[in-house]
Amino acid sequence: MRIVEKVLYGFGGLLALILLFIALCHYNPELAVKLGAAITVDAEEKTAPVPDRMALAANTTVTLGQLPAAENTRSAESAQDNAEEKLNIPGKVAGLTGYIPVKATGTEITQTKADEIAAELGKGETGSGLTFDAEMYPYFEMLNDTQKSLYRQIYANADAQNKHFAPVTDITANDLKNAFTSVVNDHPELFWVDTAYKYQYTPKGSVADITLVFNVTANNLDAAKSEFEAAAKLITDETYGNYTDYDKEKIVHDTLIGKVKYDANAPMNQSAYSALVYGRTVCAGYARALQYVLQQLDIPCYYVTGYAGENHAWNIVKLDDGYYNVDSTWDDTNPNTYDYFNCSDADYATDHVRRDLSIYLPPCNGNRYSGLEVNPSVTPPADTTKPSAGTTTKPSTSTNTTTSTGTANTTTNQTTATNTESITVLTVRGGGDEHYIDNIGDYFNECFGAMADRDEENITFDLIITDKKLWDSIYKAYDRGDCQEGYIDRYLVEKHKNACSMHVEAVPRTDGSYLLRHSAVIS
Repeated sequence: MRIVEKVLYGFGGLLALILLFIALCHYNPELAVKLGAAITVDAEEKTAPVPDRMALAANTTVTLGQLPAAENTRSAESAQDNAEEKLNIPGKVAGLTGYIPVKATGTEITQTKADEIAAELGKGETGSGLTFDAEMYPYFEMLNDTQKSLYRQIYANADAQNKHFAPVTDITANDLKNAFTSVVNDHPELFWVDTAYKYQYTPKGSVADITLVFNVTANNLDAAKSEFEAAAKLITDETYGNYTDYDKEKIVHDTLIGKVKYDANAPMNQSAYSALVYGRTVCAGYARALQYVLQQLDIPCYYVTGYAGENHAWNIVKLDDGYYNVDSTWDDTNPNTYDYFNCSDADYATDHVRRDLSIYLPPCNGNRYSGLEVNPSVTPPADTTKPSAGTTTKPSTSTNTTTSTGTANTTTNQTTATNTESITVLTVRGGGDEHYIDNIGDYFNECFGAMADRDEENITFDLIITDKKLWDSIYKAYDRGDCQEGYIDRYLVEKHKNACSMHVEAVPRTDGSYLLRHSAVIS
């Protein structure tokens, strides 16, 4: 009996200690953290993970390649929120933003399903032999060894146009978010990769597979690369005969903002392609274009994401005496200025705050090349030479395709039309007769452009394509769901919409071409 009593007394004492510990944690939550208590992550956090490293206070930076000491997350976030609330955005640049953060879509699956995926799905290109210079690719240097392996794999598969693959090593959603964000931030040349991806994960949090999202340029990538590289070369050619990095940087800055127009509805506006090829973009396109062109000149230039009244992107450029902030979007005004060219962090403190991984980029304290340029004192006439690819007239009707969640039911009406020549249509890119659309890539681009220009719930527009063969290809694209990735997903992301129901009607014309009437319902 005494043994039983001792056991009961011991059990009671243990229970009392547990209750005392719970009470202490209730009144002092930090104690649980210090003792390594587990933190439960809800479903929403799993689909949109935050970086593994602790967030720093707003505008706090560290030396490139070094990780900061862990700090209290809540106090860091509070400091950043306070800094953002105190920003004073000048009226002439307010709203010249448009950066869209990386979008991660995660789906939980069973361990059994994950095992099936592991047995069937390959890793694609592992990128095991790739190296990335720390000075040119700073986001790679921010990662741990696991994330670096994944970075190499994502880069290699993106370059090879492999959309779907299994991770090269066991990773969490946080590892994936950090690695993917680092790849797209370091490599503006991967313009066909959207800043979004999908993945599936197990109940234990391991990522089973990764799906990249490509934009329409991937449909004819060789041609798109040729256009992209040729457009960049036109700018680098302007630097010939100039020997200092500063002189080259200034010429690239001036030439870029002279060629590009800010357009919140520009297609593919999160890519360098939108700026260099289309000549229309938002801050993300300006920043990625400047980054790419300076990279071609061997000048380190980094893509920075943060907040400037809204989500915003700009650059950091390394010159011989240190680092400088450059915001080419905000310099592209009438007239163009140097107000945001080669500025220190102190200069930017009133209107720019870094966020996410960009807080780990180097501080900008260079001064030798600040304030060397003088703004124009007279407002010049409006620049009429800037490219304005897109619509020249508003369409009187619209193309209709029915799609809700990734599938498309296309309705066609093959009634011969003899008076369709009088219908107002979009001016389109492409090499067909009379500027008709002659390939499916241009068709996707024009559909996106026509929809992005409108904010109505019901959108209609017309397009003319060259022949029945192209219409058959477009029909099959809707039937297979390729149009979802071709332009609809991009439209929904960039316009912050939930769903698109599209109906398309094809009308043969007397010259053998086809009038496609589109009608979309947006929600």
